[in-house]
Amino acid sequence: MYRDWRKTERGIFDELENEFEQMNELMSRMMTSLGKDPQVYGFSIQVGPEGIPHVERFGNVLPVGKDHDLREPFATSIINEKENEFNITAEMPGISKEDIEVNATENEVVLTAEGSGRKYYKSIAAPSPVDPDSAKAKYNNGVLEVTLRLKEPPRSKGKKIDIE
Repeated sequence: MYRDWRKTERGIFDELENEFEQMNELMSRMMTSLGKDPQVYGFSIQVGPEGIPHVERFGNVLPVGKDHDLREPFATSIINEKENEFNITAEMPGISKEDIEVNATENEVVLTAEGSGRKYYKSIAAPSPVDPDSAKAKYNNGVLEVTLRLKEPPRSKGKKIDIE
């Protein structure tokens, strides 16, 4: 409700003090509701060989309505043209390798883990069809490495054009 600030004893200062008290109370409630775990959000930008930038986000700050205990690990993926492989590297600290599950289809790799009070989830789209039966995974010091063979070699970068 609007009140005329000129009709108070201290004028506008009482109104400002009241507004600051309400904001302080709101901020205190928000900060205590965040929980004890640190809030992490980040993104990585990589420019692929085709010159197109790829932005990937990671962290445990997710859109409203999602599981707030869930973290999205920082992950990078690259095609190794020499070996005809699709390589994924994901940082998942604080869990053991028995807590990790890797599921792959021709078009997607899903990483999930739950253990020691931490949950991770990441879905990574394959840039070209992969062979899920060829998947190999290693986990060491909080870093998961997944390697899959490509079903077909990467397409050539184009046709060479002679310059006159």
